[in-house]
Amino acid sequence: MPRLTVLLPQSFASDVPGLREATSRIGFVGRVLATFRADTLLLYPDSREKTHLRNAGFIREVLEYLVTAPYLRKQLYPLKPSLRYAGLLPPLNIPTHPEAEAAKTEGTHYRQALVLSSGETSLLEAGLGRPLRIRGRLPKNSLVVLKVKVSGKHVKYKVVSKRSREVYNGFRTRIVNSLDEALKQFDYRVATSRLGEPINQAIDKLSQSLKSAKEVCVVFGSADRGLHRIVEDLGLDYNSLFDITVNTVPEQGVKTIRTEEALAYTLAVLNLAARM
Repeated sequence: MPRLTVLLPQSFASDVPGLREATSRIGFVGRVLATFRADTLLLYPDSREKTHLRNAGFIREVLEYLVTAPYLRKQLYPLKPSLRYAGLLPPLNIPTHPEAEAAKTEGTHYRQALVLSSGETSLLEAGLGRPLRIRGRLPKNSLVVLKVKVSGKHVKYKVVSKRSREVYNGFRTRIVNSLDEALKQFDYRVATSRLGEPINQAIDKLSQSLKSAKEVCVVFGSADRGLHRIVEDLGLDYNSLFDITVNTVPEQGVKTIRTEEALAYTLAVLNLAARM
């Protein structure tokens, strides 16, 4: 599977009645993104007025909290109203969020770590009971991935790039200023819509394109405004933005499909198509 970026409208979950439900819906999105090893989530403005920037900031905060290893959260996130219901978020259980006992198990595992101080050596908090000092200068307060190799009584530690595909370290969440500018960085751009080509007709073409592409994005509209309507409201040319538009739930049995539901259905289909 090529590097995968998902684009969601900045208005996502802004229509729910309270913080509790919004947090839960965002947490579900995080689980889906991690399940299918998404690299990045981009939150794009779905109106010319850009009225949902504050909501996008809330989504980013919740998801960044979620992709932070549980043993680092108290140090990085003070108590605040926006994270009042963070305890409802589902655990990601990605490879870099292991239990402390994993460090004693024979073999190789990975841990997310926080750089506490930096000089000729760097001091890391990695949920191992006490901070760990390793060679090398790392940016203070940065998050890094620590590779732990256990062989008998010997333990070796090495920092690997967060962008390395050696281990899945979760996804990044970013806010972008325009949809069309954000799409320029990808060599294959997939749009989702009930007006798109039924997936059973598009699957072979989709599969071939996913195998040859390096940077793929998939773009979603909202439940009340499909992607065609959003692009029209933004004053953009739909046909120039996307390489393919697919309907991943042909003959849907419900009037509207929630954005987070469409995300789960579509990433499951793309995961299959990339491996055909």
